Amino acid sequence: MKILVNALSASSGGIATYTKNLAHSFLSRKLDSIFAVSNDFELEEGVPTIRFSANRMPPIKRFFWEQSVWRMIVKKYKPDVLFSSANFGLIFSPVSQILLMREGGLFDPFYLSNIGPSLSMSKLAQRIARRKLILASARASKIIMTPSNAAKTLLVAADKSLESRIIINKYGTNTKLFSHPANRKALKKDERLNLLYVSVYYPHKIPGIISEAVAQLNAKGIETHLSITMNLDQIQDTAGGEKDFILLKKGIERNQVTLLGTVSYTDLPSIYAQHDLFVFPSISETFGHPLVEAMSMGLPVIASDTSIHREVCKDSAVYYSPFSISDLTQKIMELNLNKTKYAILSENGIKNSRKNFLWEKHVDRLISIMENSRN
Repeated sequence: MKILVNALSASSGGIATYTKNLAHSFLSRKLDSIFAVSNDFELEEGVPTIRFSANRMPPIKRFFWEQSVWRMIVKKYKPDVLFSSANFGLIFSPVSQILLMREGGLFDPFYLSNIGPSLSMSKLAQRIARRKLILASARASKIIMTPSNAAKTLLVAADKSLESRIIINKYGTNTKLFSHPANRKALKKDERLNLLYVSVYYPHKIPGIISEAVAQLNAKGIETHLSITMNLDQIQDTAGGEKDFILLKKGIERNQVTLLGTVSYTDLPSIYAQHDLFVFPSISETFGHPLVEAMSMGLPVIASDTSIHREVCKDSAVYYSPFSISDLTQKIMELNLNKTKYAILSENGIKNSRKNFLWEKHVDRLISIMENSRN
């Protein structure tokens, strides 16, 4: 089976990590595969690649490039399967196409009602166009793959005709890299409480809420510090990020918040191991890789109460009302005082990640889906 992977949109965050891990797995399994990536996207030596600068094109130009030039390239390589791994695919694919649907916000009413109004008119127009193109790509694909039932539900709500072609394939994590360190300290009441949030920035990630909760915890006499893998300048330059920028800047000025910037994938385990609690306030996800990484590391999770977070974390997390600083603060305080519950969440997270979210199992299922798509 010859596989062509369209990863032209991979640049940072979850899609970049997914692409690198997938390339590594395909290479180690000696699959006949080729990865189409941008000119500056780094993959390990030995991975067959073709490179283009499509990621630097304006949206309209890129659309026409993909539907014309990219189609001819696909015809030239004659793969058995085209795996379009980032929401968009060929409208009239010359080969069997599997589309990975990673987009949640464009189909999530909660996101649209709470985050949508903060975006500019131009951004709103782009999102409407993106939604239409994603749906067109899905309708043109033989199989649509989603990483969760929550993502499938959102897509079916947008177009019921897609339901029979949607297959859920849960993501996974590398448990050899993300494993519970035997020497990691237990939660102690007499030490600083260290919170962690791993994510790239988008307005729906709302990191500012944790900064405010940290301020309240310190005001109550609970010494607390927050570390986030984000960059303040990027937040400032992102439409809709004004409030988060102000709140995080205040937290930094109080010496209660540290922005770590971009952290390499291989360095993340040591970052998780240095913290006590993982907080995930995002209000719109199709999966949430960091949740599984934290659970695999034995780090208890406090997450906003959304269907996707409950689907992924189950009994491995404490949930709080989205946008509620007081509820988040209260949940952190309660877990900080309850060492028994802390230990149970840690143990549940490790079991949950090992049972349900193994990376190589995800790859096994993906290859099976690809094989079946040829029939």
